[in-house]
Amino acid sequence: MSGPILIPTDVRSEAVDSTGRSTLLKQVQFPADTGEPSLNTLRDLLNNPSDFYVNLHTTDNPGGVMRGQLLGAQMTVLMGLQSPANETPPLTGLTSSGISTATVFRAIDRSGNLAAATVIFHLEYTGFVPGTTFTGFHIHKGLAGIAGPVTINTGIGSGAASVAASDSGTGVLGDYTVVVSPADASFAAEADTINGLFDNPNGFYINTHTSVNPGGEVRSQLHATDKATLQVALSPANETPPIAGLTASGTTAVSVYTVRNADGNVVAGTIIFDVNYRGFPANVSITGLHIHQEQAGKAGPIRFPTDVGKPAVTSATGSGNIYKSVTVATADALTALNTLVQDPSGFYENLHTADNPGGAIRSQLVSTAAGKPVVGSVTSAATTSLRTVAPGEIVSVYGSSLATFVSDLSGFFQPTALPTGLNGVSVTVAGIKAPLYYVSPLQLNAQIPLEVASGQQPVVVTTAGGASTALNVTVANAAPAIFVDQGSGLAAIIKNNNGSLITAGNPATAGDILLIYSTGLGQTTPTLRTGSLQSPTGGSFNNTVDVAVTIGGQTARVIYSIASPGFAGLYQTAVVVPTGVIGNSAVLLRVGAVASNSVNIAVR
Repeated sequence: MSGPILIPTDVRSEAVDSTGRSTLLKQVQFPADTGEPSLNTLRDLLNNPSDFYVNLHTTDNPGGVMRGQLLGAQMTVLMGLQSPANETPPLTGLTSSGISTATVFRAIDRSGNLAAATVIFHLEYTGFVPGTTFTGFHIHKGLAGIAGPVTINTGIGSGAASVAASDSGTGVLGDYTVVVSPADASFAAEADTINGLFDNPNGFYINTHTSVNPGGEVRSQLHATDKATLQVALSPANETPPIAGLTASGTTAVSVYTVRNADGNVVAGTIIFDVNYRGFPANVSITGLHIHQEQAGKAGPIRFPTDVGKPAVTSATGSGNIYKSVTVATADALTALNTLVQDPSGFYENLHTADNPGGAIRSQLVSTAAGKPVVGSVTSAATTSLRTVAPGEIVSVYGSSLATFVSDLSGFFQPTALPTGLNGVSVTVAGIKAPLYYVSPLQLNAQIPLEVASGQQPVVVTTAGGASTALNVTVANAAPAIFVDQGSGLAAIIKNNNGSLITAGNPATAGDILLIYSTGLGQTTPTLRTGSLQSPTGGSFNNTVDVAVTIGGQTARVIYSIASPGFAGLYQTAVVVPTGVIGNSAVLLRVGAVASNSVNIAVR
């Protein structure tokens, strides 16, 4: 169907070169006073992209020469700490290294298949021998220690010219944008890699090849990052001193992606600036966009610069958008980033112009440091209905000002144990530091240390704003709780034969072996270590205390009950569905006289 133009570009007479192949990149700004497109149109575009289409018109086909319905895109930011020691075989005697970022976008069609993708490669390198030439920059499919095929190729050294390293051996390689299309001859392998980068990035590695080491000089498995986004409103009134007579503003999202060591320390990062600036005089020249470190009302040093100003960004209307990605790689910048994720109130974003070179619009990343955290309640993470917990149990701490950033374990390098500090947040139970799964302003997920004794025990949260008032929680030897998804109400109970979740459309039947996932079963034999994510060695398991299970009021035979390997505080109990049970049936797990929450499953 043909529809009206809702978002035009200024493409009017773009000549096509002799190859018939090129790229159009156009930014369209809509001042607030135009009213178009409406907010409803924008919401509809985001929520239902397939109801809209892009059309390219030519002189030969003025009504449109090629068109496509839009698809929603997903994005992931992956990073690699590249080293010669990671090559296969490892290279010795080299000082070269690099921190790489692969920003991946994919669009999925209505059938669930990859329709298109884009990968942006970036490398901050150091320590290369002067005179080195980069001859390849690729993503390969392969685990650590294994040489795998190139599946996403920037083209350096093959389709594109090789690139000389800087004379100092330190510099930037990138940004290289690789478009993945069904028209590519290698699309099947590319699609496998793109989907794998979202689902299992550690199964792929990024490799930089040189004239000295054509098989690869620095390499790293790709790692997922954790993400936090701060919404910032830049204003001339926040400058030091405030700027009068300028009506400009800048609505900004600052997204921070990090990779961390096992202790929670940030070892690499990517910061994405997304600034909508408005209200500048016509033909404004923007000469800088940075994050500085200092409190409000004071000028501080630049910690995270962008390349805005090299060259300057100009706008005939005084309005526009700047989207910039910065890889955090140097020691000083990483020190600052570790401080920022703990307390961003000591940092500000500043946009500089030719008329106001010291800064035209500015804002702290957060207006003030968060106050002392407040702990309102502590419950089992499996279900908020249970407030008695056990040593080793995964719990949720609810309250306010519990953290500045949302963060979890997604950016950790294959941790062997949960961290006891994350973004400047720590939790103690009975004075013992609790391992953390997740932190956010309103909720923390932690493990009750296995060393905590039974009885009333104080829970205290500490952040950059101070320590909370203690809240007592009741600790018992066992407090079984079956995990339940709060949105759907489905219990974490799966079929052992295929790992599928029990639902109304996938019911259990008599004789099926089910795995029940729970927490709160206490210490095991052999004993567990608090926060450990390591699986037992030698094929052994950490067996729980004796448990009993009923399904639909009938006793279910327990095959085993163990600590779930590779997790902290998670348990799995295998049971057989008894005969005679049918319909919506209650499941209960008991340790002695202590019963879990009741959850329902479908039995046919």
